Amino acid sequence: MTESFSVLLDQTIGRLRAAGVASPEADAWSLLAAVTGVNRGELQAKALIRPDIIDAAQQAQLEQWVTRRESREPLWHITGVAPFLELELEVGPGVFTPRPETELLAHQAIAEAEVMVPTGSEVSVVDLCAGSGAIGLAIAHRVAHTRLLAVESSLDAAHYLRHNASRYAPERSDILVADIADVSQRVADHSVDVVVSNPPYLVEGVDPLDVETTQCDPPEALFSPGEGLDVIRRVVDISRRILRPGGVVFIEHGIEHGEATRQALGDAGFRHPQTELDLLGRERFSRAVAPEQ
Repeated sequence: MTESFSVLLDQTIGRLRAAGVASPEADAWSLLAAVTGVNRGELQAKALIRPDIIDAAQQAQLEQWVTRRESREPLWHITGVAPFLELELEVGPGVFTPRPETELLAHQAIAEAEVMVPTGSEVSVVDLCAGSGAIGLAIAHRVAHTRLLAVESSLDAAHYLRHNASRYAPERSDILVADIADVSQRVADHSVDVVVSNPPYLVEGVDPLDVETTQCDPPEALFSPGEGLDVIRRVVDISRRILRPGGVVFIEHGIEHGEATRQALGDAGFRHPQTELDLLGRERFSRAVAPEQ
């Protein structure tokens, strides 16, 4: 016998809350929407009309998924997709799950790419440490006159990156599975219009992490030596080499890294380094303009 939708919803919320999930109501709705194959709005509308919209097979699937979520497996690993702006990115074990705060960087990069006059026929965008492709693909999906090169060293992450690129920018994206320094093998010096990056910047054993991040996000996507700044500095150096004069770089960093990132950008010759705040007023990413040659 299947339970009514309202009973299943209440039970799921209660179980997730008891397990210590930070957003039990939102996660319960997401799991129910995923198991029925509709979005939350459609699910709410259907539930008002029919209380028995969850069939026996779907209820069995929901039970498995709720059990996994109770063990603190990330929601997006269970459903297989993570939202980022208007995209639904395929994610899973081995790839960093994009966070909502990174959308702020993507929004600004999109706005600048939309009005940018490229050096060629398209705005050239390079996403360093691309992971699932969230930032670069958000730009390519929104701005039709862009060409994306996404660079990711992890084979596991590249699996998801390829799937996402084939869905959202199949004709205007290229994937390079390599160290970020190898980007120079694919693009000429001073030829790129926009560089974006969400590199690893946490300090292992120092920065506090929730249980889901600790258990499921790949360490190589989280931690960087040099007090979290080594990879950021590499991104700055690579950007200085590949960006055209007047091109822009956007780098996400830790909330304590704004000053150091601006310093690294200034030392490399970038103009107007500035740091943007997230919705909680914390320094979240920095932007700068490549100098004249």
